[in-house]
Amino acid sequence: MRKSTKAPGARPPTRRRTVPAEAVAVLLEALDAIGGDVDAALKAAGLRVRQSGTRTVFRREIDRVIFARLAQECVLAFHYHACRRDGLKPLPVRNLRLMCLAMLACPNLRIAIETAGQFQHMALDGRGRTELIVDGQVATFVLDTGLRGRQVGDMLIMLYGLAMFHRIFGWFIHEEIQPDQVLLAFPEATSQPAFRELFELDPEFDQPFNGFRFPARILDRPIERTFEELSDLFALFPFDLLPPDYENQTLVERTSAATYAALSRNMPPPALAQLADMFGLSTPTFRRRLQAENDCMTAIRNRCRQQLAERLLIDGTDTVKEIAFRLQFSDVAAFRRAFRAWTGLSPQAFRQARLK
Repeated sequence: MRKSTKAPGARPPTRRRTVPAEAVAVLLEALDAIGGDVDAALKAAGLRVRQSGTRTVFRREIDRVIFARLAQECVLAFHYHACRRDGLKPLPVRNLRLMCLAMLACPNLRIAIETAGQFQHMALDGRGRTELIVDGQVATFVLDTGLRGRQVGDMLIMLYGLAMFHRIFGWFIHEEIQPDQVLLAFPEATSQPAFRELFELDPEFDQPFNGFRFPARILDRPIERTFEELSDLFALFPFDLLPPDYENQTLVERTSAATYAALSRNMPPPALAQLADMFGLSTPTFRRRLQAENDCMTAIRNRCRQQLAERLLIDGTDTVKEIAFRLQFSDVAAFRRAFRAWTGLSPQAFRQARLK
């Protein structure tokens, strides 16, 4: 196995708000390889492309929020496909939030990781595991989801899983953890340079297990997060796995992400006071900051409702009535009026037009 001349694992974090188009191409190629609906994924993410002959052309850099939404569509499709192939029960994303709630009650990172392992064992019905192994000054986190495929899509599921745990461990102790090694039990043929650069990880392939190693001294760091901070974490997580960059995001971007995420989870959009508290602002200051960015909560909520409504209609699974109540409308008639104002079409006409 070829080793890097640099220390393996993670590179020093950079703060970026965009994602290279090569990473988008990797996701879409892997989605197409499993027979997924590439056009629907692009539409759901709000990513516009253009055709040049037989090639699909993207902007060189993609907004991280849009990329996170595309990653959500693709990685979940990879996961459901792999579970069907291997005869396994899919793991709902909402379980991650429950796991984090259990970890919040722990005094330090060591016990939090052990608690996560117990939770995963229960959630996966014993088919997979997470394990913490400590050998002297080195700690190793092992992740086994029970999936046995070795295609690019399977590798991306694992890479997202490892990156998710890596980010969430650092989030709990309020410190970016620099892994000494990232290990993948996948052939090097599945390596994707765009994702190595994106996640700032240098994985070593053809290993006996999937995991990462980091300094054991970090295990004794206390858990510094609170229940209230979980809402901010889950605005885009676990599909936005870039290093934290909240200080450089606009307030409108953060507010939109939190609102869209709540609606996606079938929850009411956060109230003005709740959002202000989430971002450490007074309610009047929060309102003024939005006005300074030429926006307001009503417009943000309507945009998020429209984006999610279009996504749900394109998916073709929920009825118009179910979508109306999921988007927190008082009745179906109110949803129909709003949707026609947004798009010029009724929800049913919009769905039929996209199915042609």
